[in-house]
Amino acid sequence: MGKAQSFVYLKPANLVLRQSNKVTSNVNNGLTGQHGKRSSPMLRVNLSKFPSFIGHSSSRINRRTNEDTYSINMLKLPTSGSELSCIRNKTIADKKSHWETQLPLKKSVLNLSVFDGHGGDRVSKLLSMQLHNEVVATLPSREAFFKLLGQYKDVVGGEYWEKIYDKREQYFERFIANCNTKQEQVLFESGKSGSRMLFDSWGNIIDKTSLLSENERLRLFSSYLNFDFKYCCNVNNVSENDKVDGIPVGGSTASSIFITSYHEEASFDESFFISPEGLLKLVVTQVGDTKIVLCDKNGIAHSLTRMHHPSSSRESKRLGMGFQTDSFGDTRFLANFANTRSFGDSVGKQEGLSCEPDIYSYLIGNTRSLPHSEISKLQFGGDECFVCLITDGVSDLLSDQELVDLITSTVNLRGLKKATPQFVSEEVVRFIAAIGGRHADNATCLVLRLPNWGNWPSIDRTGAIREEKLMAGSSGSDRSNV
Repeated sequence: MGKAQSFVYLKPANLVLRQSNKVTSNVNNGLTGQHGKRSSPMLRVNLSKFPSFIGHSSSRINRRTNEDTYSINMLKLPTSGSELSCIRNKTIADKKSHWETQLPLKKSVLNLSVFDGHGGDRVSKLLSMQLHNEVVATLPSREAFFKLLGQYKDVVGGEYWEKIYDKREQYFERFIANCNTKQEQVLFESGKSGSRMLFDSWGNIIDKTSLLSENERLRLFSSYLNFDFKYCCNVNNVSENDKVDGIPVGGSTASSIFITSYHEEASFDESFFISPEGLLKLVVTQVGDTKIVLCDKNGIAHSLTRMHHPSSSRESKRLGMGFQTDSFGDTRFLANFANTRSFGDSVGKQEGLSCEPDIYSYLIGNTRSLPHSEISKLQFGGDECFVCLITDGVSDLLSDQELVDLITSTVNLRGLKKATPQFVSEEVVRFIAAIGGRHADNATCLVLRLPNWGNWPSIDRTGAIREEKLMAGSSGSDRSNV
């Protein structure tokens, strides 16, 4: 199994590494030598205190409590080849011991997640503390996944889970075995044409439409469903204070990114994301209405997810029924829920209010090793600037482009040295506090710096709109103080 850590080890800039076999052989995570001792001085950096590369800010704004949470971790996972070998060649009984003793944890995956709780912060806090541990602890297998679906059918109950379990083979083939995110990429890039085949400068094919293996998708599906079943909905694992009529209350949406080097050997070093020389694999998971937005090299915003709202035709088709319109004209699921997927919310689990994630994968990063003719084939043109993870307290008040322009204009005005990802994430939350009304929702913003940070054009496309919102927010607060 893998492990998760809230820190990374970095090589000091003035360190000259010895090029000896004793240092480079038998390395588990790129940092230790033959006898488990650290082979050279390293800097241990907490990811939550890395302001020049990762920014994070959260505020209750005008609510009584803040039910938003987030997590920032480095996941250490077995390399794909070793993991697949373990799955295929060992029996179920032998897998765990073989996994723990034989598989080197070399692959580094940077994981950022944002969670928006409702009905209390129980579920969102659980997710921020434990979801990443569930992901790395999961040993994906077809048999275990089918057993988990059977538990949902027997314990949670309902026609929705009974139907999924009865058609589990078709479910597996559609969403895990044969889904390589090609459909999702077409949805976002339908206006673009061109070959799906991408070549590096040596003529090798880079398969941008098959960035996730069956095993990787199975790990995410299994860990999310298992976490929800064990910790969010199991009455035996929930205190009496968090139950109403014996049923656990509260839920949370969740959006996550998992970013690693496209070339697996380059991810053995935990600092791969600081100044990557090549392409990066960006995997996105979506449950609910928290959002993930990417800024390309031209300063254009791109939404990387589709929200799970009752107004979605896709969600209506999945669930079939149970939608009502409230007195404000908003469509609700089961007359209560603004989202059709979430963790927790046990009262709606039987009807399909599940945490089944949408999974998307994108190829981004440094294009230096690509021929010029190939760069246009990348989803966002390569050399992207940053990624934002936000809760609906931000996205309800700012459009994607307004969010990106707020960040880029802040950097342009303040300068790269002062306007770090940490500074701009705080600026986003301050802006929401300034324009939000008295009932404004909790606001959380995470910003991950990508290789082209700061190199966007000096254009503010939505400055006038943001200024108008700021003036309106100031006028509203002045009136409320009269």
